[in-house]
Amino acid sequence: MDSGIRDKFRKSGYTLTSQRRAVLEALTESDGHPSAEDVYLIVKRKNPRVALGTVYQALSVLEEIGVIGSKHWNESPTRYDLNLEPHLDIRCGHCGAVSEIPGVGLDDLESRIQENTTYQVKSATLVVEGVCPKCRRNQ
Repeated sequence: MDSGIRDKFRKSGYTLTSQRRAVLEALTESDGHPSAEDVYLIVKRKNPRVALGTVYQALSVLEEIGVIGSKHWNESPTRYDLNLEPHLDIRCGHCGAVSEIPGVGLDDLESRIQENTTYQVKSATLVVEGVCPKCRRNQ
């Protein structure tokens, strides 16, 4: 386990339980940005007795202490992401799959917004939607 993650747990007062470790491993193993249900199914393969509520609680703690981020699209469940660096994601409007867009970053978007508004910028999110290759083949 990454020492930065251990540090975040130590500073937060939470402990890195076996359930939280299993959720982190599931996020690492998953493709794209899984939903809580996707994470649950991955964890359940290794630990059939795990409860969906346990996975939701672990995801909540991991997000609260800054180990993971979450993405919200209107008609899609919340997706979770281990990559906390500024980056762009693209979501398939047909199947809901989410992927990172390589080679394209947010660069100075937050600072440019800050320069042009009186708001204090906490985060900037850009929603990019398209149709994934799998769905295009099936059309």
